[in-house]
Amino acid sequence: MISWSDGGMNRIFVFVSVGAIFGLAMACGMSEGDGGFFPPVDGLSTRGEAELYDSETLFEYINGAAESYLAYGFEELTVQSYEEDGEVVLAVDVYRHRDGVHAFGIYCQERPDEGRFVDVGTEGYYQSGVINFFKGRYYVKMLNYRQLDDERDELVALAGRLAARLDGETGFPRALDLLPQSDRIPHSERFIARDFLGHEFLHSAFVADYLIKGARSQIFLLAPGNAAAGREMLNAYKAYAEGKSEVVTSAEGTISFVDPYYRSNGTLRLADLDGAVLGIFGVDADTFDSAKEEVRTAMEATDLPL
Repeated sequence: MISWSDGGMNRIFVFVSVGAIFGLAMACGMSEGDGGFFPPVDGLSTRGEAELYDSETLFEYINGAAESYLAYGFEELTVQSYEEDGEVVLAVDVYRHRDGVHAFGIYCQERPDEGRFVDVGTEGYYQSGVINFFKGRYYVKMLNYRQLDDERDELVALAGRLAARLDGETGFPRALDLLPQSDRIPHSERFIARDFLGHEFLHSAFVADYLIKGARSQIFLLAPGNAAAGREMLNAYKAYAEGKSEVVTSAEGTISFVDPYYRSNGTLRLADLDGAVLGIFGVDADTFDSAKEEVRTAMEATDLPL
């Protein structure tokens, strides 16, 4: 899914159906249950067996944050602590999610807007004492308590060794390929699992930020699962606007109205593209038509089920 965060932006989104793109098969005899994917660390020893948490017990480890993880198809967490002289100095959490799209989504929820990005897994970032990354259906969080002269390099190297032990492909969700490549702001892609735009009937949204004609914009893709579900979301959105006494106009396959939640963003234009729905806030008709044709072309070229 895709979501909206900044109230003053022009925003563009598309409803489409996109299947899951990542699978799971543990290689080399390693499994979540024995924590076999945790690499050895020079000078450190593991503290006991890896701890396992499932959807019923996750709150015991991350308490209030558990609901967010469950919304992104969480399946299992494996935690391994490393110690030095009897003290824990490194903790590694490996979250397994339903598929790569949802692992990407929870990673995006915690990724900073302007991170120090590192080449680990599909994408990762470093902050003092922390490296987080995702690969396939896994989201990994590493927390270091040691004093290291070259902390970033050492943590990146360790994260790389761990990533190599995790099965699955590197790569972003393919639904993002339907979004324009030009003018895209690097590392801005996100996936929002539910309550897109604050509406419970909008879900499964992909988004990337853009700088278009000097203004920051967002292009969205909502992937409800099939064309009928896309049209259902569109109709629900239209009904919501009408229920709020907003004027809804229709012309040549395009509908437009003002979303009361985002009145400052101007008129929202929507077009049904054979089950996929393109929408843009606060742009003129020419900009809308141009975006519509670009998305239509990308849709025609893809083998994703729309």
